[in-house]
Amino acid sequence: MDGPVRHLMSNRLNADMSRRRFIRGVGGLTALTVIGPSALLAACSPSAGTSPSGSAAASTAPGSAAPVGELGGSRNFLGYDGEQADNVAGSFLESNGITMNASFVGAADEALTKFQTGGRGQMDIMAANKDFQRSVLDSGIEFMLPLDMSRIPNAAGLWPAFQNAPWVVRDGQYYTIPLIWGDEPCIYDPKKWDGVPDKYTDFADPKYKDELVLLNDPFGNIWLWATSLGMPEPSRLTQVQLDQVVESMLTVKPNVVAIGASLGDMVDIMVRGDASMGIGGWAGQIPLAAEKGVDLVVKSPAVDGTFFWSDAYSIALDAPNLDNAYAFINFMMSPESSAAIADELGSACTIEAAYDLMDPATRDAFPYDVVRAADGGVLNTQIVIPPQTDEGEIVGVAAWSKAWEAFKLS
Repeated sequence: MDGPVRHLMSNRLNADMSRRRFIRGVGGLTALTVIGPSALLAACSPSAGTSPSGSAAASTAPGSAAPVGELGGSRNFLGYDGEQADNVAGSFLESNGITMNASFVGAADEALTKFQTGGRGQMDIMAANKDFQRSVLDSGIEFMLPLDMSRIPNAAGLWPAFQNAPWVVRDGQYYTIPLIWGDEPCIYDPKKWDGVPDKYTDFADPKYKDELVLLNDPFGNIWLWATSLGMPEPSRLTQVQLDQVVESMLTVKPNVVAIGASLGDMVDIMVRGDASMGIGGWAGQIPLAAEKGVDLVVKSPAVDGTFFWSDAYSIALDAPNLDNAYAFINFMMSPESSAAIADELGSACTIEAAYDLMDPATRDAFPYDVVRAADGGVLNTQIVIPPQTDEGEIVGVAAWSKAWEAFKLS
């Protein structure tokens, strides 16, 4: 597979079947805007009167000071749709004379690609998932600015699990600020089922015939089945192990009635009654189904569990609007903003004091004991996405994507 084709395939198949794009599509929020590469560079051009400073700042623990510098002009955002927070931060941006230039990605690595192909010096705030951010820090690639935490004092309120998470802090320096988090459990009709099996491999039971809907997500599904099979590192598989995983998934295939193109599509399939059990779902699907008169609940297999995700803000090296970027992130880390963005995106909050400010229906859908743990437990140790390229016998994104396509076509 040649380089450009492989990259295109990776972007399409690694595209986040995202809570952000999904919730904006069904929640009556601002329409999705996508800016192409050339338009992105134009939109991210520094504006007159903005701070040009973008050099690496000394990173410190979250403090009480909040020097904001000179605000006004542009703030450039590149990340998942919805996380630019144009609703939650609208009054903040307006009162400070900040104009938001936003462009959106499907796969987390698109931001790095843009940074390395002409975007450096034109990107401010980025939003990406924890696995991607962790891989960047592991690789030592120049990309994210070491943060001056004295300029983000509200981040001192992060849940304990986020204070020293491996995608947040590296060698004593902060690089990212978690915005939202959650898990991807099974979602099902409680009138049909009284729960879920202990393991994902148990979905091969004939009683689930024509009852299952999967999300079109190669990495999540393969990781779940690799976990269920007891693979030592479910995100790092050899070709032999990957083949074993797909073979196991194929025993479930006769029970799969549909593969949803998105989380919204999964809900539509279940609302129509074409399926009663969704694998790799999301708590945010519950209120959408309820609006259509269908009750759904979520639960994870007792033995295998689920996978956890978190999205976080970072600032690009050589950001042209550094003062605006710091001030925006600090605003979003206030308890009120943290609660509002989590409610809007159907997710869990990252600021502890936001917990009591959230809509209980959203808040109570997530297992907050995970983030109350100082070491972060599974949230901080779990890696779901495979390596971008092969690493010796460990196969990467292309092999997983090929395996998923083979599963779908079987």
